[in-house]
This record gives sequence, C-alpha cells and structure tokens, in this order.
Amino acid sequence: MDELDKRILEILQKNDKTPYYEIGKMLGVGSTTVHSRVKKMIDNGVIVKFAAVVDPKKVGYPACKIVGLTVQPDKIEEVADKIASFDEVTMIGTTGGDHDIVMEVIGPDERSIGRFVNEKIKTIDGVKSGIGMIHVSTFTEIYKHAHEIRFF
Repeated sequence: MDELDKRILEILQKNDKTPYYEIGKMLGVGSTTVHSRVKKMIDNGVIVKFAAVVDPKKVGYPACKIVGLTVQPDKIEEVADKIASFDEVTMIGTTGGDHDIVMEVIGPDERSIGRFVNEKIKTIDGVKSGIGMIHVSTFTEIYKHAHEIRFF
C-alpha cells in the first residue's frame, strides 16, 4: 500500500459513496486508477466491506453495555462464534485481559440487556458464572467510536 492507496482509503472512509471520478479529481489521478486501486484493495482484503454506520440511539437502541465474560479455555472460540450470531451484539472479541471475551451489547433499555445476558449468554455451554466471571459496564458517555483508520 502506498500513499495514494492511503489517501483513497481516507476519502472512502469518510464517505464510501464518493464517486471515483471525484476521488480522482481530489488526488490528481484518473477515475480508472482509483477504480483499479480500490478493486485491488478489496481483492487483498484491505477493504473488507462498504457499509452505512448507524447511531443505535437514533434507531431505538439507546442502551449500550460492555460485557466481559470468563469462559472455559477449550470453549472460547465456540462461545465467541455463538455470541457473534446475536443481533444485540455489535462487537465481540477475545482478549488477554481479565476476561476471555469482551462484547458490546445494545438494546432499547437496561432491562432488555439484562434479560439478554441472563437468558442467552449465561445459558451458553462454557460461559462461567459467579462473582467476577461476568462483568457488565455501562457507557455513560461515548467520546469516540471510530469506524475509520487514520494513517499516521
């Protein structure tokens, strides 16, 4: 990836609907150059997908929690895959910290997230429960939730 690719990515991350001819004008290259560069980045897995980023609060999901789970070591991947299938989960990853899995969960209110954790998460084989095994934190204010990478 060179500087031109990075500049193309910066533009697309701000607005993935920007026409290639406009990107070309901004960067002083032809639209076919932009098109071939974008295609190459897609083929190489640099660009994973194009998507609309939605504010959950504005579409009826104002509650947001970060949940940390302790899981049986031999079940971590299986549990993460299962949890990733739930619509309430907007992000999930395995960690090397205090918990094995950390996820972001959204819902219409605190109660619905509590029910989700109790009914769907705690019942998954391999998820440990008890003191310190499941930790739920509430976002009181989100200062940054980036969906773009800046090149520095």
